[in-house]
Amino acid sequence: MATKTMRPAVAAGDAHGQYHSFAAVLIHAGLMDAELNWTGGRTVFIQLGDILDRGPDPLQIDKLLDLLQPAARAAGGDIIRLIGNHELEILRKNYFITSLPHYQIEPFRTKLIQGILSGAWRAAYCRGGFLFTHAGVCDGLYETLKLELAPQKPTCANTAALINKIFKEAVNSGNYKHPIFNVSRRRGGADSFGGIFWEDLSALLAAHGGCPFRQIVGHTVVPRITVSDSRKITAVDADMKNVFAGGFEYLQIKGKNAKIIKITGD
Repeated sequence: MATKTMRPAVAAGDAHGQYHSFAAVLIHAGLMDAELNWTGGRTVFIQLGDILDRGPDPLQIDKLLDLLQPAARAAGGDIIRLIGNHELEILRKNYFITSLPHYQIEPFRTKLIQGILSGAWRAAYCRGGFLFTHAGVCDGLYETLKLELAPQKPTCANTAALINKIFKEAVNSGNYKHPIFNVSRRRGGADSFGGIFWEDLSALLAAHGGCPFRQIVGHTVVPRITVSDSRKITAVDADMKNVFAGGFEYLQIKGKNAKIIKITGD
């Protein structure tokens, strides 16, 4: 029997309202044409959250992904939409970091909840041994998740599935007390370690390797895609404002290998 080939993937970090830059990344990666048609075939595109705020056109990015996601699935590919801390705080009715006009917040929140419950958005994703979340699973959080998975041995796949189960239950109940929602003191919170939406990259990089998975994260802005010395953490929030200046990078993933692709601006 022939072995099924893993679909190629592309991953990019926080879009933060930069619609034209975001569209340029999709076109550069061969995922979309200038007429907004999906051209990625069987490719999986992973967007690591935070489409909202800072830039001028967050809802235009949302509409574009709404358009492309079913087209990608029909072609045998997919678009994985992860929740970032900016989306999370809207879910929690904490509107202190959003730049959405007041009249747009509640309609977007309703749409966000519907998308999460339908599976259009999620909190974690695993493929090729990589665990994708917005801000990463630190050692402290990994120990919590490992206990909840027992007696199963934690794998990338069942850890992602557990995170998504916890997340969906929280959205259903309105109870965001689980440590995946922690905000650490490094990010102005009260918790000793951060969760998958708010953890700071410096804390992940300083960890001692308790979490065994290779992780791909956004959330903390980096001047270029950064790979930790241990090769376990790849940070991809290379600031989408830099796309037209020729300083933006995204990941192209084939099997268990990730390649950094730079948009040169030429």
